[in-house]
Amino acid sequence: MKSTIIAIILMLSGCATADYAQIADVGTTIVGIESGLGVEGNPVWGGSSWPVIAAVKIGVTQAIKLTPKEVCEPGLFGLTIMGSGAALWNIGVIAGCGPAAIPVIIGLWWWQWDNWQTEAINDCKTPFSFEEAR
Repeated sequence: MKSTIIAIILMLSGCATADYAQIADVGTTIVGIESGLGVEGNPVWGGSSWPVIAAVKIGVTQAIKLTPKEVCEPGLFGLTIMGSGAALWNIGVIAGCGPAAIPVIIGLWWWQWDNWQTEAINDCKTPFSFEEAR
């Protein structure tokens, strides 16, 4: 059953950078919860199961792609930043110390910031296409 849910989530996600970041967050959340090495720490989820968290995160990411450019671009950019940061934090928690991931998160953000902004712009131009925006 779990593998079926994961397969459906992957099929429904897109190819935008924000999709990858959210999938990384969901994937590391699943590993943490299922292994007993972590729990969902975000109070927004209020103890929801990981399939619910995954469905909402992927659904919100897809919905943002349908919004006007003024919402889509900063929305996808923010989802990319937060998803990648959350995934690295989760890896830190699984490894035994979430705060140890903070320098890695900051380094990744510093390294990829401009690329992620460009990707958000391109992904909003062609939200459901594997083809690069022209």
